[in-house]
Amino acid sequence: MKTKAPFSLLVIAFVTMFAAGCEIIEDPEGTDDPRDNMTGTWQFIENSAKSTQSLSYTVNISKDPDNSSQVILENFCNPGTFDVQSVGIATTSQIVVTEQTLSNGWTVKGSGKLEGTEKMKWTYSITAGGDIEEYTAEATKL
Repeated sequence: MKTKAPFSLLVIAFVTMFAAGCEIIEDPEGTDDPRDNMTGTWQFIENSAKSTQSLSYTVNISKDPDNSSQVILENFCNPGTFDVQSVGIATTSQIVVTEQTLSNGWTVKGSGKLEGTEKMKWTYSITAGGDIEEYTAEATKL
């Protein structure tokens, strides 16, 4: 019987050391954030349903610090300044811009879908001065 006590202590010591070595360490950067692939500067090539000419402009997309499911889009729909911002809801593969009135008076709504990590396809509309115009755009991450 004396031999079982040291063996039991040895097993307990081994299990304790093993459990201590399996500590789960969480990544403070939060690499599981679906917005990570969407943030950055994007080059938009925009096409209007009413015109045959394309327009090129950049949009900055950043994480909304106050809401973990939203992004902030600067210069979305090309109002000509990064001071005009819209907000989008981000999922794992797309951004949805619900209807909202921008600070310049335009009303915008639409969505963009990721195609890989460097491309997005967008469809959206702009209401300005009572006129509604539909657009499509291809965006490439810079």
